[in-house]
Parts: sequence; structure tokens; C-alpha cells
Amino acid sequence: MAQNKDKTNGSSNNGEAKKLTSKGKTNANSANQENGGSHSPSLSGFAILSCIVLAAVSFAVGLFTPPALSFKSAYETQQRKLTKDRTRKITPHQGTVNNVDPCSEQVLSQFIHDEPVKGVHYVCWKEKDILNLYREAVNTTLQETRLESDSWNNFSHTLARSFGMQPIENRQSWAIFSRHGEKLATADDKHVDMNKLKKEGFLVVMRGGQWLWPGVRIGFRRTVDLSKVPGLPPERTAEKRNATLETLSLQPLVVSVEGFLSDEECDIIQQVATPKIKYSGVVLKDVDEGKPASDFRTSQSTFLSSGAHPALKDIDYRTAGLVRIPRTHQETVQVLRYGNEEFYAAHNDYFDPKDYKNDQNTLRLIENGRRNRLATVFWYLSDVSEGGHTCFPRFNNAPQPRDFKDCSKGLLVKPERGKVIIFYSLKADGELDELSLHSACAVKGDSVKWAANKWVWNEPMGYIRDT
Repeated sequence: MAQNKDKTNGSSNNGEAKKLTSKGKTNANSANQENGGSHSPSLSGFAILSCIVLAAVSFAVGLFTPPALSFKSAYETQQRKLTKDRTRKITPHQGTVNNVDPCSEQVLSQFIHDEPVKGVHYVCWKEKDILNLYREAVNTTLQETRLESDSWNNFSHTLARSFGMQPIENRQSWAIFSRHGEKLATADDKHVDMNKLKKEGFLVVMRGGQWLWPGVRIGFRRTVDLSKVPGLPPERTAEKRNATLETLSLQPLVVSVEGFLSDEECDIIQQVATPKIKYSGVVLKDVDEGKPASDFRTSQSTFLSSGAHPALKDIDYRTAGLVRIPRTHQETVQVLRYGNEEFYAAHNDYFDPKDYKNDQNTLRLIENGRRNRLATVFWYLSDVSEGGHTCFPRFNNAPQPRDFKDCSKGLLVKPERGKVIIFYSLKADGELDELSLHSACAVKGDSVKWAANKWVWNEPMGYIRDT
């Protein structure tokens, strides 16, 4: 606006100058006429002096114009260089997608939490050797650190020291991921391409060594590309599909998933499972030995191998793309059927070593706690008119319930055909999450609840092999 105003004022002043000049000529002519007509063409002394001054000015302009132009050119070149340098500080060494500054609000808003999250840390490359570190996923812990050298050894030691990530017995080593969940490095690696880490720009460090989708806050939504399948065999083409995640709970971490299963796939799973389904058993803790399974669970279930139908193998790989963990970490799919009043009392999906001291098979399976179920991907295959919810009674850090069949408190997820949820049995630091306690509430009326789930471990387990 100031420029426009200046231009307007300039035009106005020029107009006034033109008027004054015209008026001056008129007055001069009048004066000439009053003095008896036109002047003689001979030059007066004043005119000769004016010509001499004009010639001197012209000589000076000719003498100094080339250096002046050279100075202007040098100034413009310097300004272009400064602009280029300022731009370089933002993008070249990070190489981020769409040239987005990795430390920008646009990126941080997808990850920063209001409250600390144990085991989740963020790194963004502010400049070539300067890092912004966010401990436990919150802004209040921001620390700027300068790297002493451009080596993986120095970088990994800086992270371990800054985030307090020392080795823990029977716990996996920490790992570094891209902001899209691709594993880039682990603490056990001897050599890592530092250029790749710098190019990524924004890094997620998980103390437990496995990817968990950051919840950020309840109601937070993000779109994920399911074609990013870790460990995808070269002969298989990744499925082009997106899904939308929405955070339902931070304690425990529960997210819903839209766009994962089709109606046709819901039907196929039920059809393949129906001839094989039978009443479910349970793995009993030491304190529950001798009790019938029906004290805890009255549903029917079966396990389906990936070869039972082509759709099941597709869903295996889609699940791997969803959780960003290879298919080889999965168990075969469990299919569940709940009729009227059938339920599954509150339980955890992980195996706590202290609860299975008399069960050597389970202790060997989990290697005394190093291996465990990390996440449950749960699929609802039918609508239910009443009841049948999945209940998380310890939602928002609530105390242990007295009645493990009580569905009156906690987070309730309504069963709806095609809906999927992910809930995590391990925290980001690798510890067991006791808040992941959950139950299948009793179905009411004539509805039948069909569901299925994939248990995903923190290591390959041999249930599924990429062949």
C-alpha cells in the first residue's frame, strides 16, 4: 500500500511540476512581449557559463558511470548468493519430501504429544551438524545438540546419551525410523549410511526397537500408505491402498483404522472359518491352573493359515503395511464367533514371564521376556445390534477392575462390519503395557458377532514364512 501511495504522490507532484513549467513559459513570453518582442539569438554571458557547467557534468557522468554500474552488478550478485545460502540451510542436506523443513510446525504437529511418552524420541536435522532433540515426544524437552563428527558411531552415542538409552537385559535394542515408519537403523548396527539419515531429516527413535504409530492426542487422524510393506518379497507387487488412523486412546494406545477391509473380505473370512470353528481354549496362568476355559471365555474360534484363501495372504501383507512390521512377525489369523451372552473376560494379549514360571514352553517361546506380542490388529466382520463391544477398562490409566466381566466402565469400541482397530500390548520402550487389558463384552439378542485378529510380535516367530 505504501508503494502505491508513493507512486500516486509522485504522479501528482509531476503533474504540478508540468503545470508550473507551462505557466513559467507563459509568464516568460508575456515578459518578452512586454519588453518589446523576442530576444536576439546571440548568447549572453549567463548562457555561456551554463554550457560550460553542463559539459563538465556530462564528462563526470561518463567518467563514473562504468564503476557505478559495476558496483550495482556486484551488489545484486551478492544478494542472490545470500538468498541461495538462506535457502540451502533449509533443504539440501535434509532432502525432505516436498522440501518441507523437518523442524517445521507442519512436521512436528504430526508427532508432538502434550504429555511425555516413555520410549519415544524425535530428532530433526536443523543444520548439517546441529540436531534438535525432543525427548519423550514433547516440545518442553527440546535440546539443541552439535555433532562432534559426521559418523554413525558419534551419532548413535549422542542419541543414546541424550535419550538415556542404555542396554537392558531381555530387551531389544533401540531403533531409528523415518516419520513414515520405515526402519532405518538399530543400535546394534556397525555401519549406517549417514547420508540417508540426513536426507530423511526427521527421525523417530523407538526405545523398544519396534514401530508404534504415535497417538499424539485423542481424535488425531493421519492417512497412511499401506503399500509401504517392510520385507515385501521382490516377486510380489505392493497393493496400492491408503487407510486413515484415528487415535481412540493414548493410555493404552488404541487407534481405529478406516479403509482396511472390504465387505467381500469380511464374507470370505467367515465362510472359510465356519467349518473349522469350535469353542475356544486359553493359555492359563500359573494361578489359574485347573480352571475350565469357560470361566474366562465362551466364544468359538479357529486359526486359518495364509494358504486357506488368496485373500488371507493379501491381508497378511496389508497388515504388515499397516503396522510397518514384516509379515514374518505375525501369527496366523484367529477368527472368532460370539453368540448370545458369549464373552471373553478382560485379559492381556502379552505373556508376562512372572505369570508363567511353571510353564517352560511359554518361557521358551518368549525367551524370558525378550520376545512378546507387540500389537493386536482386530477386525470386526459383522454388525451387532446390542453388546459385543471391545472394552478397555483401564482407559486413561484407570485402576485394575474388580470384575473382569464388567463392561460398564472404560473405552468401549462398538463392533461394526469392516472396522479395524490396533491396540498395543507393549509400550514404545518395550515394557509390558498393563493398561492394554481388554475384554469382549457379551453379545445380546439374536446378533452374532464375527471378528478376527492378527497378533504381531516384536520378532519373527516362524508362524508365517515368506515363501
